[in-house]
Amino acid sequence: MSSLQEYAGLFEKLNLTELQVEEEGLKLTLKREGAPVPVTTVSKAENPITIEETSEPVIQGDPVKAPLLGIFYAGDGKGNKKNVGDTIAKGEVLCTIEAMKMMNEVKAPRDGVIKEVMAQEGALVECNQTLFVLE
Repeated sequence: MSSLQEYAGLFEKLNLTELQVEEEGLKLTLKREGAPVPVTTVSKAENPITIEETSEPVIQGDPVKAPLLGIFYAGDGKGNKKNVGDTIAKGEVLCTIEAMKMMNEVKAPRDGVIKEVMAQEGALVECNQTLFVLE
């Protein structure tokens, strides 16, 4: 995710009691212990952490965005991986996102051709992050 506020927003929205994220030396833990505001702990090995807001590059085409936070897997989970240049049909499974040990399918909103794949296999993707761009 691009900011601690987004994690905190997700934490509140899902009414979680604990959320822990680890990514490239960053560890984020949010806990609810009876207080209305979650406790936030951030650590990075040996170096202080800096968090920078980044915006996605502007790309021509229709974005297909992640409906939830989770781990990205290109394809339908049956070995049918989607790549740039593939023709897809409306409703076809483009990828799966693993969240809380459940696999969630992301389907094509329309017929088209995959112009770009914006997420890497096995990467943590955030809610509303662009996963594919369709022509």
